[in-house]
Amino acid sequence: MVTRATVTSSKTVDFSFRGPLGFEGRTVLLGLESDLPNELVFESIGGNLDLTGIIQFTEIRSSCTEITLAVHYAIKNKFFAWLNRRLHFVEAFVNSELRSIRAHFEGIAVPYSEPATMLPMFETATA
Repeated sequence: MVTRATVTSSKTVDFSFRGPLGFEGRTVLLGLESDLPNELVFESIGGNLDLTGIIQFTEIRSSCTEITLAVHYAIKNKFFAWLNRRLHFVEAFVNSELRSIRAHFEGIAVPYSEPATMLPMFETATA
């Protein structure tokens, strides 16, 4: 569960989430310069997670972009690092958040149609 995600004007994101068994992940992400215009590179500069990642944007066709996310992380706390190697709770969290984002954008991509009526039997019949 994301508890905080604050974007600042200095290209940083203050990010935290709650995991199982009392784990609270916290990090400050810093955007880095990239040689390619279609990718974002970031790394952590604080918190209890070491994190680096790349987000690449590839245009498939007009109005359709594929997004690829590559993330490497290490939990600084030895107990939670060991626990994560056994239970994979950080991967479960990331995958859950990505599924949520995907569902959001798939919902936006659906073309708008007239809303379904609540009681279709009371609507005027069309020939």
